[in-house]
Amino acid sequence: MPVCDNCGQHAPKLARFCTSCGTPLEVHSGTELEWLLPMIADLIEPIDLVKSSIEEPDDESPDGVTDIRLDLTRVAIQIANSDGFISSDEAAVFGEIARLLNPTMATFDAEAFAYFLRDLAPQLNPLSETYPSFIMTYLEAFDRGHGTNYTEKARAMLFRFANCIAKADGTISPPEQKALAELKRVLFQSSNSDSAEIRNNPEGTLVAEAATPLDVLLSQLNSLVGLESVKRDVTQLVNFLKVQQLRQAQGMSAPPVSRHLVFYGNPGTGKTTIARLLAQIYRALGVLSKGHLVETDRAGLVAGYVGQTALKTKEVVKSATGGVLFIDEAYALAASGGGQDFGQEAIETLLKLMEDNRGDLIVVVAGYTGRMKDFIGANPGLKSRFNRFLSFADYSPSQLVEIFRLFCKQASFTLTELSEQELHSLFTALFERRDESFGNARLARNVFEQAINNQASRIVLMTEIDEAVLSSIEPADIPPVLDAADM
Repeated sequence: MPVCDNCGQHAPKLARFCTSCGTPLEVHSGTELEWLLPMIADLIEPIDLVKSSIEEPDDESPDGVTDIRLDLTRVAIQIANSDGFISSDEAAVFGEIARLLNPTMATFDAEAFAYFLRDLAPQLNPLSETYPSFIMTYLEAFDRGHGTNYTEKARAMLFRFANCIAKADGTISPPEQKALAELKRVLFQSSNSDSAEIRNNPEGTLVAEAATPLDVLLSQLNSLVGLESVKRDVTQLVNFLKVQQLRQAQGMSAPPVSRHLVFYGNPGTGKTTIARLLAQIYRALGVLSKGHLVETDRAGLVAGYVGQTALKTKEVVKSATGGVLFIDEAYALAASGGGQDFGQEAIETLLKLMEDNRGDLIVVVAGYTGRMKDFIGANPGLKSRFNRFLSFADYSPSQLVEIFRLFCKQASFTLTELSEQELHSLFTALFERRDESFGNARLARNVFEQAINNQASRIVLMTEIDEAVLSSIEPADIPPVLDAADM
């Protein structure tokens, strides 16, 4: 905390004026990122209030500054590393954060700091739907309960800071422009409806909103393209849980059954989507208290130093308690890359925490079919806890066309009859040559994005462009098989 030179009193975190005598605190002056300070200071209290309401009594005091610093770090690396290299100019701008948040920090060498950030980059996931912002989760909850707009302030702060990083070396490169556009899309999309809603009750404490009705969730499940066997398995699981609850209501015994799941299949087959729905279904059934989903992978659980992996895994599990922890490519935890590997420590810690939190935590591990079966079978602890397997089949060419149509509908595009035939031929050719890296829905999205890029190049020089031309995807816009195969 800063100390006032006039009265000697400690001031609050990041304060710019002494709260006792009003004397300006000059410790943060003279930086090009000085605008960041009042924005950060404005966000600390609502973050800390929400964290205090949801954390256990014996947890350490909430520290909104740490969460803000982590989000700023992730944004800085996401933008600076978008072209594959973090320059010393970019590191120097990012280093201002460290000095702002720690005024006593000595000067640093920008080039050395750049090397540090390059080493850190693979360990930090960028802000995305999969790894959303820490601070906005708390601020959205606070805003819902108090009618405030702190979330919008956080979005503006993170995006403005991202632009500072992009302009650090005097120019914004095409990869940086693309990274900024993606960050803007993630930051300013509508609030995540999959997260547990939080509001204020009359007593002023934060509580969860009512769960989505089960019939609504099952309707959403059945409306998904394909996934017929998964839909049957989930429906069977729901029926089983209902009967278990009926038995308990009649005073009958309900044998303990593991509710943890293994999802296996190729990329893009809807595993994360089903995990999100399952989290809400479990909540609607009263199995889980919150019904939120926390997604992670090996990088989110395993640290690079002795003793840190258990702590890192514990924090992730803690954030998922009350909901579903989804571990993508879970088999990577058991991968042996030579040298000292801490994946096994993560597995052992996870198994213990699953037992400790068995009443309000469900873990879903996901990955390629063969690798997941080997992963579960190689560890007796995993084998005893994961005995339900859901198989995610590849989408057929017709289903890929249907998914493509959904992308068109969301973006106000239309497919002509001939372009739909061309698209079906493309997906058929790609489906027949597929391997375990076949992208499924991700492939459909990539083909859609390439198609609308091709459409733009086709019509940009036309003299007469109306709404029909702007919205229509023609056969010429569908990428050829060779180009699509690279996607």
